[in-house]
Amino acid sequence: MKKTLSLAAAALALLALGGCATNPMMGTGTPQASAQGYTINGAQSVQSVQLGTVLAVHAVVIAGQASGAGAIGGALAGGAIGHQIGSGNGQKLATIAGALAGLMGGQALEGAAAKESGLLVTVKLDSGQLLAITQAADVTLTVGERVQVLMDRTGKARALPLG
Repeated sequence: MKKTLSLAAAALALLALGGCATNPMMGTGTPQASAQGYTINGAQSVQSVQLGTVLAVHAVVIAGQASGAGAIGGALAGGAIGHQIGSGNGQKLATIAGALAGLMGGQALEGAAAKESGLLVTVKLDSGQLLAITQAADVTLTVGERVQVLMDRTGKARALPLG
């Protein structure tokens, strides 16, 4: 009975960990660094607009912020599974080893799921100023294209095609 409950707890922890393996979207499938998507805090806020020309576009990987839930869920699941092995001191060691392996695996899984494709866009504004903007790769931009650069009061910026 005890082993059945422990296995059920491990299965629940693995299910919870699976929930951590989703891409960090803003609730609607929009990447966090989206050029087109807005959070509720960004909607209906004033942004300055400057016009410019794209000088360069480079593909980058944007790493999201991990919540730590993957590591915690992994440690719980690994510890519960490790606890099923052996008895006495061997069981204690298996529990610790399982928890450590689960922690590292959960952390790696959450980190991999938190990455998204992005662009580093270099824009020369009509004023002559050069900007480098990193944003999600959800807008196609090409060298020589005219863009509008939207910047909020915190300095976050995005480049969008004009028109």
